[in-house]
Amino acid sequence: MRKNFKLLVLSFLLVFTGMFGFLTTSEAAVADYVSVTKVVNPTTITVEEEAEVSLNIKGTPPSNVIMPNDVILIIDKSGSMQTDNRINAAKNAAKGFIDLMDMSKHQVGIVGYSSVAATSSLPLTTDITAAKQFIDPIVASGGTETGYAIDQAITLLSSHRPEAQPVIVIMTDGEANSSQAALERAQAAKDAGIVFYTIALLGPNDNPDTSAPNELLKQMATTNSHHHFVLGSTGLAEIYAAIVAEIGVASAYNVVVSDIVSEDFEIVPGSYDNNIPQPVQNGNTLTWNFLELKNNDLVFKYKIRPVDKKKYGSLSVSTSASAITYNDYAGAARTKAIPGAKLNVKLLPPSITSIEESTGHPLGGETVTINGTNFQSIPTVMMGNKTVADVQYINENQLVIKTVAGNQGPATVRVTNTDGQFATGDYTYLADPVVSSYTPNSGPYVGGTSVFLYGDYFMNGMKVKFGDNYATSSKYYNKGYVVVVAPAATVSGPVDMALENPDGTSLVIPAGYTYDEPIVEKLSITSISPNSGKLSGGEVVYIEGTLLETTSKVLFGDTEVPINTFYSDKKIRVVAPSSTTPGPVDITIINNSGETATVTGGYSYEAPPVLPDPTITAIAPNSGQLKGGEIIYIDGTGFQDGMQVYIGDVEVPVNKIYSSSRFRVVVPSSTVAGSVDIKVVNPDGKEAIATGGYTYLAPPPKAPPTITAITPNSGPFTGGTLVYIEGTGIDNGAIVHIGDTSVAITNYYSASKIRVVAPSSNGFIGSVNVSITNPDGQEATFTDGYTYLELTPTITGITPNNGALAGGEIIYVTGTNFDPTMTLTVDGTEVAINQFYSNTRFRFVVPSRSTPGVVPIEVTLQSGTRASTTYTYNAPPVAAPPVITAISPAYGPLNGGTIVYLDGAGFTATSKIMLGTSEVVVNRLYSANRLRFVVPAGNAIGTVDLKVINADGQESNIVTYEYR
Repeated sequence: MRKNFKLLVLSFLLVFTGMFGFLTTSEAAVADYVSVTKVVNPTTITVEEEAEVSLNIKGTPPSNVIMPNDVILIIDKSGSMQTDNRINAAKNAAKGFIDLMDMSKHQVGIVGYSSVAATSSLPLTTDITAAKQFIDPIVASGGTETGYAIDQAITLLSSHRPEAQPVIVIMTDGEANSSQAALERAQAAKDAGIVFYTIALLGPNDNPDTSAPNELLKQMATTNSHHHFVLGSTGLAEIYAAIVAEIGVASAYNVVVSDIVSEDFEIVPGSYDNNIPQPVQNGNTLTWNFLELKNNDLVFKYKIRPVDKKKYGSLSVSTSASAITYNDYAGAARTKAIPGAKLNVKLLPPSITSIEESTGHPLGGETVTINGTNFQSIPTVMMGNKTVADVQYINENQLVIKTVAGNQGPATVRVTNTDGQFATGDYTYLADPVVSSYTPNSGPYVGGTSVFLYGDYFMNGMKVKFGDNYATSSKYYNKGYVVVVAPAATVSGPVDMALENPDGTSLVIPAGYTYDEPIVEKLSITSISPNSGKLSGGEVVYIEGTLLETTSKVLFGDTEVPINTFYSDKKIRVVAPSSTTPGPVDITIINNSGETATVTGGYSYEAPPVLPDPTITAIAPNSGQLKGGEIIYIDGTGFQDGMQVYIGDVEVPVNKIYSSSRFRVVVPSSTVAGSVDIKVVNPDGKEAIATGGYTYLAPPPKAPPTITAITPNSGPFTGGTLVYIEGTGIDNGAIVHIGDTSVAITNYYSASKIRVVAPSSNGFIGSVNVSITNPDGQEATFTDGYTYLELTPTITGITPNNGALAGGEIIYVTGTNFDPTMTLTVDGTEVAINQFYSNTRFRFVVPSRSTPGVVPIEVTLQSGTRASTTYTYNAPPVAAPPVITAISPAYGPLNGGTIVYLDGAGFTATSKIMLGTSEVVVNRLYSANRLRFVVPAGNAIGTVDLKVINADGQESNIVTYEYR
C-alpha cells in the first residue's frame, strides 16, 4: 500500500508541476532539504568507558509547496474526559483545528471514541460545518478503546485521495484499555504510510516524564516531534493550531537514516531505546525509518564503547557509508551523507601504588620495585630529571629498575606509558654528610667566627652545632661547600661539631672546634668626639669605651656633668660644661664600683678670639618722619651677635643681622625734629658712634581741600538725593554746605571721596554753590556745583496693561516722582487713585468702556508736569459654535411628546432647537453640555434634521430624529 501511495503522489505532483510550472524536477534537485550533524560526548574516553553519539537532523521545507493531506482527528470521549471539563476543551480545540484547515487542499474526517459500541466516525470531507456539527454532540463516557479507534481511522483513510498524504491526529487523556493493542495499531498505521500525530491531555499536576499515557503516545508518534502534551487543557488549542500549520509542509518523505558504526566500536545494547522511532540494529548498523521530516530538529541518540582494549588514539566513530535517504516533495530520491566524528580513546592511565626500597644512596645503582596498575610493556621511567636506563617490565602491575645517581633529598619517580599518560611516586636519596676539611677549627669565646666546611652531601638548610649551640648563621653554596658562623661558647675548650641535614642524616666531628678562654673587660675610654669646644660650653660630646654604666659619673676636669643619653655600655653622650680658663682638662669616668678611667687632657677649651672695634660706615636711609617706623640698614665692620643699638637715647632691638658688616633696625618715633647719634655696643663693650647719623624731618604744611566732581550734580528741589563729592585733602570732620544749608557727611570714604544727602531748597529752583571747610579752616568751593530741579513724574510700568471692556481690573502703576495730590485720567476721564503706596507706586480700578482699543493713561502733578502711558481694552472672545455629540432617544411617535436629551458642548440659555423646519423651545438647560426638549408632533413618518442655533447665529452639526 505504501508503494502504491508513493506512485500516486508522484503522479499527482507531475500533473501539478505541469499546471503551475514551479515544481520542476530540476528545481526540486537544487535545494537540499535535510541537514545533519553528529556530536560525540564526551570527546575523550578510556578503553573501559562509553560515549554518547547524537544525530541532529533538521528539515528545511520549501516555502512555496503545500502537499494535500487527508486528516483523521481521533477524539477521546471516554469517561475520564469529564474531569475539569476536558471534553469541552477538546471539542473546541478540534473545531478550531478544522476552522484553520485550508479545505481547498485538505480533507478532514473524525473518529470519536470511548468503548467499541460508543465509537462513531465522520468520513473524509471538505464541509467544515458538517465536521463541526459532528463534534458538537460528543459527550464523555465509557472506556478507552484506543486500538479500535485507530483501526477506524485507518479504514476511513483507505479511501484517501491518491495525491494526498494520509494523517492521523489522536488526542487522549488516559491509558488505553490495551496499551499493546494501541501500539500495534499505531505501528500498522505508520506501516501503511500514515503520518501519526499524538497529543497527551495530562492532569495539571502530572509529571510528563513519568506519565504512562504520555509515554505510550510518545511511542505511537511518527517521530518525537510528532508528539505533544499539555497539562490540564491549557494550550490544547495552540497545539492543534501548530499541527494545522505544518500539515502539508515537509522537508522529506519516506526517510531512512542509516548510521554505520566503525569496527573500532560496538553499540551499547538498549542505549537507543528512548529514540522515537526506535532504530533497527543489524550488527554495527542502526536504521531509523519514518514517513516525513518537517522543519524541526530531530535528535537520535545511542552509545558506543571501544572493542579493542589495547587500541588508542583519535578513532572514527562511523563509516563514510552512513547516510540519510529520502524523497523530496517532487518525489525525487535523494541521499544525504551523515558527517563523521572522531572520538579520542585513551588507554587506562597508569598508577603507582608503592615503591619498595623507596630510599637509597645518591650514587644510585640500587634495585627498586615499582608496584601499580596499567603499566605498558615499554614504559619510560624518570627519577627527578634523569631517565632510568635499566627498566624491567614484569607485568602491567610491576616494574623493577636500577636507580640513577641523584641529589640528596626527595626525587619524583615518573612512569610514562607509550600513549603519554603517566603516574608518579616518591623516592628519597639519603646519605650522611661527609666533611673532607674545614677551617678554622678554633675561635674566640664570644663566637662570631666564620667556619668554612668542605665535603659532600650537604643539604640546603643543614644545621651545624658547636657543642650544645647551633651556628648563629649559615650560608649554603652547594652540596660540597657551606659557611657557618660559630655561636658564643658556654665553656672554653674543645667541643663536638654536629652536622644535621633536613632529611635527618647527620655527622658528628668529636672535639672538632676549640673555644679560646674568655676575655675579661674593664672600664675604659676609647674615644671622645669632639675633643674641644668654646669656654661657654654647651658642646655635645660623644664618649665611647667599655663597661660604661647608666650611673657612671663623668667629669670635665673637676666639673661633673650628667649623662645626657646612654646608648649602651660602649657609648654615651654628655654636654660640655663652661670654663673660665682655656686649655686642656682631663675626662674621667667613675663607675659605682669605684672603677675609674681617665684620659689626660681629653678635652680642650679654646681661648676666644680678640675682636676689633666695630665701625659704622653707612646708614640708609638716614632721615625720616617723626612718627618713626622706618626700616634703616646700617653697614660697617665688627658687628657681633648680641650687640646693643641706640638711636638718640632710645635703645632699639636689632631687627635682622645679615653679617658682621650689616644689620637693620626700625626707627623709633620722636617728638622733636633734628639729627640724633646712632651707637652700636658689642657684647665685649667695644662701641661705634655715628654722630648725627639719623635726622627726624619736620612735617610739610597741609594743602587746602579741593572739589573735582559732584555726582549727581542735580536733583529735585525737595532734596533727599544721595550726592557723592570727590576731590583731595578732605578731612573727616569737614563741614559741607550745599547752597546756604550745612549738611552732615553720611559716609567718609577717604580724603578724596565723601557722600552727603542734598537738603530741600525750600522751593528754590536753580544752581547753588557747594563748599567744604576742613577743621583747620581751609576751604574749597565748587561754584554752581548742584542744581535744584522741578519734579517731573515718569511712568515705567503698568500691570496689567490690558483687560476686558467691563473694567473693574486693579491696575498697578510704577514710576518716579508720584504725588498723592496728583490727578489721574483714563482716556481723558478722571479716575480716583485707589491706593498711593509711595512716590514710585500707586494703584487704581480701571473703568468700563463700550468699545475695544488702546486708550491713554495720564498723571499730572500740581506743578503741571505730567507723564502718560497706554492701556488696551480687549474685544470679547468669539464663542465656539455649539456641538451635538449624542441624542437620546433618537426616535419617537409621530404625535410627538417625547422628551429628548441632547449632549454636546456650547449650549446656552438662549439656544434654540430646529427640528426640521420647526423651532422647538429648550425645555431645560442642565449645563453648557446638556439640555432637553419635548418633541412636537411630526408631519410624516421618517427622519428629520435636528440642530442647535445660539444667539450669536452659530449653528451646531446636524443629527437626525426619526418619527415612527
